[in-house]
Amino acid sequence: MLYVIVPVHNRAPVTARFIDALVRQNWDAYRLVLVDDGCTDDTVMIARGRMPTGRLTVLRGDGQLWWAGALQLAWRHLHDVSPSEADAVLIINDDVGFDAEFLTAGMSVLREHPHACIQAVGVDRVSGIVDRGAVADLVALTFRAAMPGERANCLSTRGLLMSAATFLCSGGFHPRRLPHYLSDYEFTLRLARCGTPLLVDDRFRTEIELNLTGLERPTAKTFRALWAQSFSNRAKFNPKHWSAFVLLACPATATPRLLARIWLGWLHAIVAPMRSRRGDLPT
Repeated sequence: MLYVIVPVHNRAPVTARFIDALVRQNWDAYRLVLVDDGCTDDTVMIARGRMPTGRLTVLRGDGQLWWAGALQLAWRHLHDVSPSEADAVLIINDDVGFDAEFLTAGMSVLREHPHACIQAVGVDRVSGIVDRGAVADLVALTFRAAMPGERANCLSTRGLLMSAATFLCSGGFHPRRLPHYLSDYEFTLRLARCGTPLLVDDRFRTEIELNLTGLERPTAKTFRALWAQSFSNRAKFNPKHWSAFVLLACPATATPRLLARIWLGWLHAIVAPMRSRRGDLPT
């Protein structure tokens, strides 16, 4: 059995397209684990109407799970279900596109590498950029895209396949410390440290949208708004999340320097521009 874990939140048309693509798969030994993080639209009703009988499990959240919290809820569910050694797990976004051979291709790669964690090659629909995972320098805290043939050391959860045993042995995610961004990189780096090979295989492919969501840089105009924006889960520059990532994933010898860089960089990016807006600063 392949457990397909998909967190969803109020994107009924997007989720409907995903389910239609899943139903068309020529691999039929799967079960969709839909993590409903407080949907108020008809996402779940559509899922129940379109999924074949017996192939859907709905896990309910309160709207505050975010990505890592949703995946951790699924981890706890599978821990309780106790999958067999032959079972597998696919973590994927509902906005990812794929053809009818997608699950068959992924399971074929996993059979060849049963102890690996495998990311689907993602091709951006707009730019054509190809995502083959990332190469992280954890001492310098830099990331770059892996080149063809290069081994990535951290992977995305836009399409991440592994055995159920690998998924459960990982312990899951850290939603309180890394609720959204960086949670996939921390997760796969941790798997690699435990000896799990990280692979990307061109036979296993998806269509993705790399810049669909999230705040890349501060955009607010007032000090109060910038402060709130900086610590939002939607902000990719959130210094708390970067600090948590450093503490969880980086070498201890580099931690003090990296933490100082994160917070000094945040001060420069957020506080310094406000000096020219005295009316926005608290008195």
